[in-house]
Amino acid sequence: MTKMKTLTGKTIAASLIALAALSFSIGVPMGTPVAHAEENGGRPTIKVPRISGRDLFQKCVLCHKYDGRGGHSEGGAGADLRQTTLTRAQLIIIIKYGRQAKGMPPFQGIYDDEKIETLADFILEDLRLPELKGE
Repeated sequence: MTKMKTLTGKTIAASLIALAALSFSIGVPMGTPVAHAEENGGRPTIKVPRISGRDLFQKCVLCHKYDGRGGHSEGGAGADLRQTTLTRAQLIIIIKYGRQAKGMPPFQGIYDDEKIETLADFILEDLRLPELKGE
């Protein structure tokens, strides 16, 4: 017969504490806000990273092309986002409310504000040509 070792309450508690400490130390950089206890009636709220700017941009590729160069296409004539001189605030307004006269549809109601900001950041940081990034 195999003899089984009985775990005491202290052993179980120590094991759980060690496991919790290990789980917090893996994959989460120090200083990264993960939970905010002051929100939601004292209960922690965990904020999960949202969809990437590249993923959000998939709704834009019909007009602006995958690399942001724009031009004529099925969706109309999209602006060349690689050469945009618009500020982040201007991009957010245009993405949110569109430019109806130029064929740019509004994305308010399709994307929330956080996604619109992520998309604007993607355009400025990843699509815009390096020589224009300092402007």
